[in-house]
Amino acid sequence: MRIRKLGLRRYGKFTDAFIDFGERVAGCADLHIVYGPNEAGKSTAMSACTDLIFGIPAQSRFNFIHPYATMRIEAELETSGGIRRYYRIKRPQNSLLDESDNPVPDTLLTGELGGLDRGAYHTMFCLDDETLEAGGEGILASKGDLGHLLFSATAGLADLSARLGAVQAEAEAFFRPGRRSGGLLELKKNLAALNEERERIDTLATEYARLVIQRDDAAAAYAEAIAQRSRTQARMDQVQSFINALPRLRSLRAIRTELSPLAGLPIAPSSWGRDLPALTSRQTALAAQMRSATDTIAALQRELDGLVVNASACALNSRMELLTDLRARYVTAAKDLPDRRLALGLAEQKIGHVLTLLDRGPSRIPRDSSSLPA
Repeated sequence: MRIRKLGLRRYGKFTDAFIDFGERVAGCADLHIVYGPNEAGKSTAMSACTDLIFGIPAQSRFNFIHPYATMRIEAELETSGGIRRYYRIKRPQNSLLDESDNPVPDTLLTGELGGLDRGAYHTMFCLDDETLEAGGEGILASKGDLGHLLFSATAGLADLSARLGAVQAEAEAFFRPGRRSGGLLELKKNLAALNEERERIDTLATEYARLVIQRDDAAAAYAEAIAQRSRTQARMDQVQSFINALPRLRSLRAIRTELSPLAGLPIAPSSWGRDLPALTSRQTALAAQMRSATDTIAALQRELDGLVVNASACALNSRMELLTDLRARYVTAAKDLPDRRLALGLAEQKIGHVLTLLDRGPSRIPRDSSSLPA
């Protein structure tokens, strides 16, 4: 398996970041060096590769920007089945997704690594400062073969000799020449028993061909049944939707029947919808005013009905009209009299002034125009 492109969508300090290793070039060493200053994210990218293959741990330390629910890693991988794109999210189960965001088993990736678990993968491919420091200390503390020490320090396996001894002991327990017991002999016995069982239940070629045909027919029938069930379920859903719509259909038909006598009416202008609230408020106010006016009219009518007609007063109606007219003239004359007297006084003053100019004393003011000289 080869990583062609690593996508740190939402992981650690990265958001929508990609590392593109490109396609494999025939005849060239397929080695890539990722470098950068401290805290640039090199260790984060290495952890992203591990989490992509084996899943994001329950207690991940790379959620300081993106919460667990939004963490996402993606990669374009060259596998034995071709180029595939996978996504990894933070989820207890079914966290590995394909291009259509459908869950796929984790064994698709671990199988490409020959069954390595997270620890073995980290030991073999994830060298960091701590691993290198531990290897250096192993070199300084050991006195064996230098090549053996360099290999042990590089892989972080300072206790390789002890592990080799344990593996040798396990191999001797499994099989040792001259011994009549061991794991290999037990497995051979089991293999012989299985061969006998296989020969007992072995099927003839013709019977096998018939069973294969029967299996294929059953698979085709099963597929057709599944398709038919899907079509039936879709039809049932459609019928159920029609059933659910029946009450609304009855309401719609009732409304159409109610509106059919109004089909000949002109279409209302669009402005009526905007004017309707104001008209409704105006109608309510006028209705209230009409009720108030009706109550007032009823009260006045009751008051009018309660009046008693005085025949003597009605007989004086003509005289009352004359007196009313005379009273109006009197009031008008009373208001006009001061102005008349003021005008008379002014006229007398003017006449006196004119007589003075004519050497006629005030006592000689003529009382009639006929006494004036010609």
